[in-house]
Amino acid sequence: MERAADPSRPTSAGTGDVQLTGVTALAASGGTVLRTRQVGADVVELTARAADDRPGLRVEVDLGAAVGYWHPGADSAQLLQPDWAGSSATGLVSSAPVGALYDASGSVLLAWAASEAVAELCVTTGVSEERKTFVVDVRTVRPSSAPLQVVLDTSGGPLAATLSRLATWVSDRLPGSPLPVPPVAEQPVYSTWYTFTQDVDAELVTGEARLAAELGCGSVFVDDGWQRLAHGRGYQGCGDWVPDPAKFPDLAATVRDLRATGLGVALWVAPLLLGEESDAFATMAPFAPHREDRLSCHVLDPRRPETRAFVVDTCLRLVTEHGADLLKIDFLEQAMAYRDAPPAGDVAYVGEAMARLLGELREGLTRAGRPGVAFEFRQPYVSPAIARYGEILRAHDCPADSVTNRAASVNARLLAVGQVIHADPMMWGPAGGAAAVAQQLYAGWFAVPQISMRLATLDQEQRTALRGLLRLWREHSEVTLHGELQVLGPERGYDVVTATRADLDRSVTVRSAPVVVDLDTQPVTGVSVVNATPEPVLLARTSRQVLGGVVRSSSGAETGGLSPTGPGLLELAVPAWGSVTLRLGQPA
Repeated sequence: MERAADPSRPTSAGTGDVQLTGVTALAASGGTVLRTRQVGADVVELTARAADDRPGLRVEVDLGAAVGYWHPGADSAQLLQPDWAGSSATGLVSSAPVGALYDASGSVLLAWAASEAVAELCVTTGVSEERKTFVVDVRTVRPSSAPLQVVLDTSGGPLAATLSRLATWVSDRLPGSPLPVPPVAEQPVYSTWYTFTQDVDAELVTGEARLAAELGCGSVFVDDGWQRLAHGRGYQGCGDWVPDPAKFPDLAATVRDLRATGLGVALWVAPLLLGEESDAFATMAPFAPHREDRLSCHVLDPRRPETRAFVVDTCLRLVTEHGADLLKIDFLEQAMAYRDAPPAGDVAYVGEAMARLLGELREGLTRAGRPGVAFEFRQPYVSPAIARYGEILRAHDCPADSVTNRAASVNARLLAVGQVIHADPMMWGPAGGAAAVAQQLYAGWFAVPQISMRLATLDQEQRTALRGLLRLWREHSEVTLHGELQVLGPERGYDVVTATRADLDRSVTVRSAPVVVDLDTQPVTGVSVVNATPEPVLLARTSRQVLGGVVRSSSGAETGGLSPTGPGLLELAVPAWGSVTLRLGQPA
């Protein structure tokens, strides 16, 4: 688990009025005036104003024994980028202005967050070769009379707790509140995407949905492929957003059939993508000057009122005409193509335009009598500000990559304020047995699992494993989805993750590497540990008596019990990809 800060770290060094451990330099960009407020030991809030209304600042901290830098878009295998590697943009649909430099114990050396989570910021971070420091440089892109607020934290706290605190700090400075999460968003999902890609139709979906409901899913996500001109894995046909008559001759009837199985229904839509094969292209092309060759389509500019009206109308039709309960709104990050474009429309900047678009969509749903329709968004639009518009945040695409799915899901959890996190849809090899199912399910254990396999053709072993593991996930979900997180080994994709609900006297740990699990990190007596490794033994340490326990196989079935033992270093016979639930004595 995360450790306390190393007492051997550098002592506090003053930079003007700022007292922050390890900070070697703090400077305002030209014309910026900083006002500082010490809000805690090694925690400072800065307010930056500039004569040109474009404030910015730069902070450097001693590298110490840093091993990685956490940020919302952390996809690179290089954990510490150099400061010359380039800048990134944050905004409502691109990452978030939050980051943390940490050491091998999981202690934070420098964490920061900025108050501007909607408008674009230019952020440069990385290692200074010359000064042996880590640099964070934050600058506003658009002129604004509002000051830029930045919080700096070098208190050495654990990564998960520090990021949670900073995410709340950002959220508290935004208007409004996160949307409430509907119960259907916290139930396992059946997704059509990896199962069928665009080769989907009403008969396939309804047949799979019945099986998904029997296995314990609560919704079905009808992904890309339901719409006319969906072919070739490209987006050259996007724009009309009407059902393909050959695949879904009566989409509203299909939605009703799916809901009759007890499942909520989500429809996929990428409303900013405009393909040249669509009928809409003739009228909407003037509002989509940017062509994204990788996607084989154009991108509508949200700064134009015509775009916003088109997107709102599109999404409202999917809800009112076809009866969708949820919308999977994809590819919103493509709006950032207009970040540096010349002014157009009635809104100057992308973040503000997207906030207006999503706000107008929410208002439209309320007027239509469907305010409870939930939205699923996806990394990289992960800002706490996006929780004002969508209830679900999903890990980015990583088919069959359980390590990436685990890291992406946990990363999203660490930054979420009010949203429920969904894992990327899970797929596996049919020859992998129960272990393959468990490996994928455990990767998203602290998120809502999405399943994307052809259920009708699963063999009995994998069907049994999927049923049993979904049942076990539901037993754990009150803790895994809502518990306080602790993490170990973020630089390795999170070796150990624990969620704790003190009010329920329970914790759940997933151990994804052959390391010793510390059972004493939380004062609870009900402890579940998932052995997400191929090793048939689990090492744990506790200072308390183990009063007993239940061992489960890789399919979630009980295989036996544990006799009282401990305290000390325990070697527990837990099957590979299995789990154990322990009853511990009260902490001293």
